[in-house]
Amino acid sequence: MATLRCRVVMGKLRFHFSNSWSAALSPAVLCLALLMSSCANEKAIAVNERIHHDDFEYRVTDFIVMDSIGSGEGQRRAEGHFYVVTFEVENRAKRVAHEWDNSIAYVVDNQGRKYENLSELQSFLNTIEPFNYSSHHTTPAGATDTTRLIFDLPKSVTQPYLMVRGELLMGDVFDGKAFAKTKVRLF
Repeated sequence: MATLRCRVVMGKLRFHFSNSWSAALSPAVLCLALLMSSCANEKAIAVNERIHHDDFEYRVTDFIVMDSIGSGEGQRRAEGHFYVVTFEVENRAKRVAHEWDNSIAYVVDNQGRKYENLSELQSFLNTIEPFNYSSHHTTPAGATDTTRLIFDLPKSVTQPYLMVRGELLMGDVFDGKAFAKTKVRLF
């Protein structure tokens, strides 16, 4: 009887077969894993639903739409509308910290155009409404961090979605890299 053992060696998934089938099955298992990771369907979720990425959970807990941030001389006006998104990262790992930065999320519109977080406005918003702004985050195992992300979307965008980016990790192989195909409705 053939047996398959999987283990992680230096951050890479390794397969070991117990008999001579290993030479033939190894490429087949790899192809199957790659096929499964490309088969996940795009999925739209609501605010407060989670995006699962290996041992990490991402969630939009709130968002507001604004035409400006601040007041008086320092006021910053949007070219369209500012979407200020409260974004949460929960690390469910037992031992490993999760390092991430504010480019982890982006917004797409119904025509596929991408909009990136405006870090200079995050810093500005933090002076008005403090939220412990940082450009780089390290979320320890078992902990949760929150930040606020800011996107300037054209007024013509009526159905924006927030999506996350990241590398394919071992826990993503069998769910088809669903985290990269899940989008949060911001309308």
